[in-house]
Amino acid sequence: MERDFRYKMRHIGDAFVDKVENLSLTMKGYVKGIALTYNIDELKEEKEKIVNMIGKRTATIRDKGTDLVHDDVLIKLFDRLDVIQGNVDASIRERKTRLYPNKT
Repeated sequence: MERDFRYKMRHIGDAFVDKVENLSLTMKGYVKGIALTYNIDELKEEKEKIVNMIGKRTATIRDKGTDLVHDDVLIKLFDRLDVIQGNVDASIRERKTRLYPNKT
């Protein structure tokens, strides 16, 4: 019994350090998840702004009576919208894999 107690006392520091290290890794994962959520929210707000800009531009073009298909500004807005939507989808996938790591 004396031997077990001595062993535990000698190695209690190792066990404590292991627990603190595991806790820090877990906290890093939580912080990354929170950052992803804020990033997703910001991207969705930016997406909404671009959709509004597309609507305004479409109304302007319609009032002028010009062709929607050949409008360079509208094409750039749609390209930017595609990039943002891709970033939103990638961030949501990453967040889901962090929240549910065992699901495929």
